[in-house]
Amino acid sequence: MNIAIRRLVTGLAFSLVLGAGLMMPMAQAEAAGRAKVTLKDGSVVEGEIVREAEGIIWLKVKSGKTDETRMIAPTEVSKVERDVTDAETVAKPLDKPAEAAASATPAPAVAPAPTPGAGDEPKARKPGSGAPRAAVLTLGEGDGKDMVGVYVMAKPLHDAIPLLKAEGVDIVVFRVNSGGGALLEIQKLSDVIYNEYRKNFRTVAWVDWAISAAAMTSHAMEEIYMTPEGAYGACTGWSGELVAVKDMDLEKILFQMEKISTRGNHDPKIMRAMQIMEPLSATVSPQGEVTFYQDTTSGDILLNPKDRVLTFNSQTAAKVKFSAGTAATLDELAKAMQLPEVEWVGVKKPGYIWPICKAEQMQMDFREKTARDEQQFQEYVQILNAALQMGSSGSEETKAKLAGKAREMMNKIMAAINNNPNMALFQFNIMPEKFREEWVEPTEKKIKELTKKEKK
Repeated sequence: MNIAIRRLVTGLAFSLVLGAGLMMPMAQAEAAGRAKVTLKDGSVVEGEIVREAEGIIWLKVKSGKTDETRMIAPTEVSKVERDVTDAETVAKPLDKPAEAAASATPAPAVAPAPTPGAGDEPKARKPGSGAPRAAVLTLGEGDGKDMVGVYVMAKPLHDAIPLLKAEGVDIVVFRVNSGGGALLEIQKLSDVIYNEYRKNFRTVAWVDWAISAAAMTSHAMEEIYMTPEGAYGACTGWSGELVAVKDMDLEKILFQMEKISTRGNHDPKIMRAMQIMEPLSATVSPQGEVTFYQDTTSGDILLNPKDRVLTFNSQTAAKVKFSAGTAATLDELAKAMQLPEVEWVGVKKPGYIWPICKAEQMQMDFREKTARDEQQFQEYVQILNAALQMGSSGSEETKAKLAGKAREMMNKIMAAINNNPNMALFQFNIMPEKFREEWVEPTEKKIKELTKKEKK
């Protein structure tokens, strides 16, 4: 991808992802007590109020055997009953993870992948029917195939879920290896990880290299492990001539990541220090509880001085319990995850320390096709334009041949964008949902003009 395209993506990211309807946290207040919140869909959420800001309520609710903090936007709320006693209400489980921490920008609709085999969508094998089955999915790989928004995308992750269920997968380990990318994909990735993967699987991040947008993507996962050489952070947003974002754009991305921090049950001070030059220190109590401070002196452990953005290594991440452990191999990861037994799903291939399952092969095929299309895309466009130009004159036979060549190139372009919708933006500066209207239909019209017979 050329430099101009990178600048375009970065510059557009805030308007695409964060623009409309986001409320800014101008006045924030810590809150306490219990509440019963009736949502507009009729469901009721009950729990302890953790915090309130600009009409948004953070409630600590029971999710299985653990507590989970749920963010409820004002647009979801029908009624709030405050200071409810324990005798009056019992916190209910979070039944609909898809509603939690909902973004002001909805994720775009994506077509579901064909379900393998006939009949209904296969269901995940029930836990307890043997050793848990785990699969590794990679978010980025070497050879330049790591950019978020190009090679790491929500669509192929969504499309892989039926394959994981068909193979009876209980645990999905996201092996993260990416140096960042486009901000416009972060919310979509966060949504598919939080709303779809965490609903169906025990979802784990195994971080080797999660920088910028890759760390922001991984932040939706609560259970994070790192490799010994792992790094996580450095999430400063850039636009234009590599100028750090500021003012309203910065406030929007800070607020977006505060919400995503809630999804991952991470203290928002951590991601904030990764985005801007803000100090961070921490104290770990004898009971193992970690408290973070936005200065260099209140905590016993200095994590970030005031003149840098925060990047965790495996040692500091483990020290403040941001990571649940450090692992270089699958065996070490299974031990850190407290799995006495585990069945890793997939086929062993040279060069990989984990088996390649069908869902991971789908990610690899997606990246390979994206790389191939990206390399050949300009050739497709040039041949298409040349055919249209040369076909403007000549015999009907010549026009027909050139129309056929133009349609062949148009179909290759459409196949590339069907595989990776963001290429519409990267290559044509057209939003994916507008691609048919703004490019396909006008191009089809031009091709038809070549074969239109002149009246005699």
